[in-house]
Amino acid sequence: IIDRDHRIEWMNNKAVEWLGNLKIGERRKCYRTIAYSTSFCNVCPTGKTLDSGIPTHYEFHLPTDIFLESPKNRTKNKKPTDFEVIGIPVFDEYGNVLRVLELILDATEKSIKRIRSEELMAQIEKMAAVGQLAAGVAHELNTPLATIYIISQELRCIMDGMAKGKIKKEEMNDYLEDIDGEIKRCQIIINDLLSFSKKVEPEWMETDLNKVLINVVHLIQKGEIYKNVYIVKKLDKSLPVINTDPERFKQVAFNIIKNAAEAVMDRKDGNVLVSTKRDGCFIKVIVSDNGDGISRENLKKIFEPFFTTKPVGKGTGLGLSVSYGIIKNLKGDIKIESEVGVGTNVSISLPIE
Repeated sequence: IIDRDHRIEWMNNKAVEWLGNLKIGERRKCYRTIAYSTSFCNVCPTGKTLDSGIPTHYEFHLPTDIFLESPKNRTKNKKPTDFEVIGIPVFDEYGNVLRVLELILDATEKSIKRIRSEELMAQIEKMAAVGQLAAGVAHELNTPLATIYIISQELRCIMDGMAKGKIKKEEMNDYLEDIDGEIKRCQIIINDLLSFSKKVEPEWMETDLNKVLINVVHLIQKGEIYKNVYIVKKLDKSLPVINTDPERFKQVAFNIIKNAAEAVMDRKDGNVLVSTKRDGCFIKVIVSDNGDGISRENLKKIFEPFFTTKPVGKGTGLGLSVSYGIIKNLKGDIKIESEVGVGTNVSISLPIE
């Protein structure tokens, strides 16, 4: 029983056994006895019941190291560390809440079952993710490997033709170039997969994001296939340098801007806008394009490994997954908004401090 000053007026023998050595008449503050704290609990059911006059219900956990006895002894003595508490108001003759009667129940087994269930679900989700990843790797690698196999079979058939002079060396080179191209595609898939699976610790240093973006745009514009893409830079020159990993950020920026350029390179009026601005405690980098856009259904899966809207052979579907992991590792965030027929906006936020 707890009074309006949060002092314990009475505890039964079981509560004393579970929660401490409260002496009769000591009237210790409830948060000192129950939660072993020097101040009110973050969630105070007693206070809520005293203020509202409505019964309350909550659960709390006491770490074993707060008890005078060792965790080993407490476990051995089968004393609970997880509790379920029901607070019931006790009214005076005027209808005012005078005290709170707290019923304290042992919820340790319930908590253990919940934790085991959560761990099991996490393991199931992990195995499902591994299965999805393995299926994606198999699918992506099977395509170029199948092509290599077909070409190798054709080469076997034409060996006799070469010996008889019916097939020229140049024709053989075409086949070999096709094999080279498929092998390079396998290498790209494997490298992207390694980047996706391996968490690289950032090399933190002062970085001017604008300079990195200028460099990335210059590299992309040097590509022959992007010569018709108009990339506009709208960079806030007043932005401060921030502590981040410039190489990791450059990798993400290159991937995002290249995706935008590819989305518009077949359009006569295709353009990409790369802009920066300060947004509170963050610097925001926005890459916009006026391409075909992404459907809502595809947008939901955009960061999933091996998901891509590009034609077969034009992308591994790991670029955005890798980019997402890098930005999260840099304590930032990345979001994508898109509308079919209008275009796509990708925003990257990185903390200033």
